[in-house]
Amino acid sequence: MSGPVLVLATRNPGKLRELRTLLSPWPLRLPSLDEAGFEGPLEEPGPGYIESALAKALAVCTATGLPALADDSGIEVDALHGWPGPMSARWMGHGATDDDRLHGLLAEVARRSPDDRSVRYVCVAALAKTGAEPVTAHGVCLGTLVEPRGTNGFGYDPAFLALDLGITFGEATDEAKARVSHRARAIAKLGESGAFEPSSLG
Repeated sequence: MSGPVLVLATRNPGKLRELRTLLSPWPLRLPSLDEAGFEGPLEEPGPGYIESALAKALAVCTATGLPALADDSGIEVDALHGWPGPMSARWMGHGATDDDRLHGLLAEVARRSPDDRSVRYVCVAALAKTGAEPVTAHGVCLGTLVEPRGTNGFGYDPAFLALDLGITFGEATDEAKARVSHRARAIAKLGESGAFEPSSLG
């Protein structure tokens, strides 16, 4: 595909696939980090989503000289005061798998607050390009934490029953998830701002 390049600043294959789907309405070339020649670490300094999303986008943009899109996202459990939030991918350590974190979170909720299963997915997307201030957008999707159902998606998706859909993201098709997810909403807001227009990125 011809068009401006926008590097996708993630090493998560599920997120990479999802971002390419969400960005398909725009005529963009969407290389991965490897395809763009970025070999450095993707630091997530926190403490919040916006700091980590910006750090990743700026690091890739600076290293490659190309516009870069990153996001930071997490699941927030109301009864646990928003935990694990920005630590959703890291709270069990670097060796933990998606399955480890999913069942670990279910165990924590069952132990600490079994009656309140209200949760939300939160995403901040950040786009950085040379010679311009980075831009960010925020997206939220409300849900209920349930026993895992379905094998689609990644992360906590099989246990996230989206209120907009009435099924888990693990059961939802890619198309259904792309209509309502936290990441879809953040990307849509960036799109509405004109951030993905060829004239803006080229």
